[in-house]
Amino acid sequence: MFSVPFSTQSLSRIFRLLTFAALISVTPVNANACQEDFKIGDIVEFDFLGNQLQGEVFEFTRTGWPTVRFDYRGKSMERFFPPSRISLVESAKTGASDGTMTAPAEMRKWTDASGTFSVSAKLVSNKDGKIELEKEDGRVITLPLTKLSEKDQTYLQELGKQNSEANPFAGGELNASPKPGNKDRPSESASSTPTPKPAIPAITPNLDANEMVLSDKAWTVQPDAAAVVTSNEKVINFKSGFTKHAFHNRLSGAMLTTDGQTVAAAISNPFEKASEIIIADLKTAKASPPLRVDSKETTLLAIAPNGERVVTYNKGSGRESGTIAFWDLGDEATQTAAWKAASFFDRDGLDPSMGRFVDENRLLTAGRRVILWNCETATAIYSFGISATAKPALSATGKQLAVVSGDSVFIVDVNDGKTLGKIEPPTRTKFLAFSPNGESLAGIDSGSGEIWVWDLVANKLTQELSAPPTMVKSMVWVGEEYLLINDSNLIDIRLRATVWSYRPTGGSILKAADSRFWFIGKSKFTPISLPHKNLAAQTAQLDPDDLLVLNPGSEVSIELDLPLKRPEQDKIRERVTAMLKNNGVAVRGTAKLKLVLKITKGKQEKAEMSSITDPFGRRGTESIKYTPQIGSVTLVKDGIDVWRTGRRFGPLGMIQLKEGESAQAAAKRLCKPDPSFFQSVEIPKYIGQLPGGKPLGQSTISEQGIH
Repeated sequence: MFSVPFSTQSLSRIFRLLTFAALISVTPVNANACQEDFKIGDIVEFDFLGNQLQGEVFEFTRTGWPTVRFDYRGKSMERFFPPSRISLVESAKTGASDGTMTAPAEMRKWTDASGTFSVSAKLVSNKDGKIELEKEDGRVITLPLTKLSEKDQTYLQELGKQNSEANPFAGGELNASPKPGNKDRPSESASSTPTPKPAIPAITPNLDANEMVLSDKAWTVQPDAAAVVTSNEKVINFKSGFTKHAFHNRLSGAMLTTDGQTVAAAISNPFEKASEIIIADLKTAKASPPLRVDSKETTLLAIAPNGERVVTYNKGSGRESGTIAFWDLGDEATQTAAWKAASFFDRDGLDPSMGRFVDENRLLTAGRRVILWNCETATAIYSFGISATAKPALSATGKQLAVVSGDSVFIVDVNDGKTLGKIEPPTRTKFLAFSPNGESLAGIDSGSGEIWVWDLVANKLTQELSAPPTMVKSMVWVGEEYLLINDSNLIDIRLRATVWSYRPTGGSILKAADSRFWFIGKSKFTPISLPHKNLAAQTAQLDPDDLLVLNPGSEVSIELDLPLKRPEQDKIRERVTAMLKNNGVAVRGTAKLKLVLKITKGKQEKAEMSSITDPFGRRGTESIKYTPQIGSVTLVKDGIDVWRTGRRFGPLGMIQLKEGESAQAAAKRLCKPDPSFFQSVEIPKYIGQLPGGKPLGQSTISEQGIH
């Protein structure tokens, strides 16, 4: 859905109208009409970007339209809808829409009348001879009862008897308190039933105390190697208390204690007014019952070394401050302290992207600043500024921190904040990662995918390579020979090439400092082995020099296929030529290795747009059509694409109108290619590729392991 802000002239006119309306106390007509049809807490169904979704009504606009909170592609979203576009699924009062059977929480297998087809889904409704089933991917299907097998029809008849008003045992409410003697058994009601406690007032921590300056001192870095940890490599099952809308449960943070023996995970659900903390002991392969924390949509920031305390973080929104909360874990999660964090508009406040307990009372956070905290006094023991766009890295046991400041990388002693060494990397750096033995540090530029590896013992650059050109979100070491980018591309450092591809589904990968890995899904901690055992044998005979497609000394020809004016094309060619020469690559018109810059037309798209149509906030909708264009820069060898990056030119999210411009005209304008994309593209200095142009294979990672 596209939201279109006003032009300056429109804003001025509407501001005057709003002021006049306030003076005469104008109230929107029928503002409460929709509240008669829907209530806060109702579960409703609607179409969003071509997908049938469900969400919860949590407030109403001034005109009475329901505002719905829902989960879309792993993100919590809020939108308001015209009443005509949503339908009631479950009432906040009755627990079910009129005439609709309440669905059991669990999934079951459904089979069609022929016995040929089946699906795993949960029952949403059974009404007027039709049923609705929600599949595991969240999609809802509707079909007549006659399409179901005899077994499924019998099941629905029995379920109808159980839900009948004549059944004296139907209905009831869940007991909020767990029964005595069931401490070690996960309780479904323990987390799903709200038990709010008085909120602890959030204090403002002193983050400005003891400010330090990163220095350029002599190299004193010593390798911080990971300790050898033995743990029970078994699948650990856990059970969330969020069972009502279990499909929408999602992981919002997972981490290990310093000794690598305990894992903590946070579970959130957009339909719940709380989150869960689950602790698992890797030695016994057992998980604790979920511990409810009265903090919605929270992220796990840190876990104490003894595993008995966690810190959560809720980001601020607008001018509302965020919150960092401390929780002691026992039979329940008890909040012991709360700190104010930065709001969205606060550029100087506490805004951590990572956290780590140094000991039981000292917490290290990193965001726009690195701060070591005294948790009892909420005061910085030391602090210093870093590049907010780059993510720092901790060494194996947490003794050293690598950070980016300006164009330099500094390695800092976590205990006292003193600089141990300074690195001048060959490229910009977004993510950093220490190797398990502490002898190497890797950095990557998220735009170009360029990677460098620094020897921390000899204090020198030892390797340059590149990842596939995609927006980098994470980088970790796999043993001492590989790097895993975005949990998907496994790169052999010696070969400078991607040797295997992984596809995580339904969760995320957690790495220990010693290169143990787990896949954390919705109900399991599954140990996984990366890389698989025979990969090294498959690549042992490959010569890294033979795999290099582009490196200093290569020759490249440049081909432009751009519908741009000649001066713009000349400017692009000059910029790309200069960039290649700076990398040591010669530009020759006859070279077989080609760099092709082109623009192609995409398929026509439609989008629904919302716009404010009057001073009282009522909104109208309209549809627009447009044909996006795709800009691409591709390195081609013998007709095979070796490296490629691209950009889509077209409407994305919000469209900002120029004065007097229609939405359709704005969409057409946004589809026009921007020459700056081609002028700013960065080609890595080194690009390697396996014979055949593809990784050796691909595996899927899920709660069931690697397949």
